Amino acid sequence: MRLSSATFLFATCAALALSGCDDDAPIVTPDAGLPTDAGSDAGTGTDAGTTASTATVTTSRPSEGETDVYPLEMYLDASGQTPVIAFRKVLTLTFSEPMDPSAARVTLRDRTDTTAPARVLTGTWSEDARTLTVTVPRTEESTRPLEVSTHHALALDALKDAAGRALSPATVGLGGDTALDFTTGERDPELEHACTHTLVNTPEAVTAGRTPFDFPPDTHTGHARYDVTLRPGEAGFGGYTGFISDPENAEHVTLYLNQQVPTKVTNDTAGTDVASVLAPARFICAGITHTVTFTSEPGDQIHLFQFGPVASEHIQFVLERE
Repeated sequence: MRLSSATFLFATCAALALSGCDDDAPIVTPDAGLPTDAGSDAGTGTDAGTTASTATVTTSRPSEGETDVYPLEMYLDASGQTPVIAFRKVLTLTFSEPMDPSAARVTLRDRTDTTAPARVLTGTWSEDARTLTVTVPRTEESTRPLEVSTHHALALDALKDAAGRALSPATVGLGGDTALDFTTGERDPELEHACTHTLVNTPEAVTAGRTPFDFPPDTHTGHARYDVTLRPGEAGFGGYTGFISDPENAEHVTLYLNQQVPTKVTNDTAGTDVASVLAPARFICAGITHTVTFTSEPGDQIHLFQFGPVASEHIQFVLERE
């Protein structure tokens, strides 16, 4: 089994506790509470027949042919006495018509390393039998559920529609076969570190200033998770918070946001705008969807974050500075 070329780091926090970065870290068990296979399917449908199903895949996560898929997801497993950070990968497929809920077995194959054994997993159907959710746990050889930089294929040959008919090799939404194909990318230690903060840090609640002169609250502590209450306006909610640059060093600053938020960064001391980039984040945990990045110049200079307008009154972000 190949090893990841990326090393999982937690930046400056070697020991992360539920309240921050100062005490003992929560136990990390990558496969807490996740079975490798729920067992055999209850049946294969009412009529196997020879006619292929007309069911098609309308949506999937990841999508057919998607590249740079993150090889794991992080979540907080609170089922035991001590909450732990666990790893998994959740795949979902939604079909155009109800399927046979007793047929839920799929096979995950490694198309890059064809010598790797196939993994048989059993998914869970939604109440309307149209969406199949497959949870991929870690393997015995690896701490992650999927190999990095690898072409994976999730074979759906055993699935059947409500009439017991198997999927057609030409099923729409699967690229001309009966498998969901996708390719994983490398891991991102900084993103995983920030995701850990979204899972274990209690957010610090602040209320944004209405204007730059309305005493905006400070939001410049590294590794902190902020819950910002925005102010209502004609176009939606918005407001200002503050940031002070390092006295001696330039820093690369990242805001890991829980939603897409138009964000403007200004150097209030110098009276200039600061170039920043708002971009989608690779999916790894529910608390991070987008990032804002910029470089702050040294000298205890006061910066302002202008958020919005957005439809939500509350936004959250983890701030990292390095």
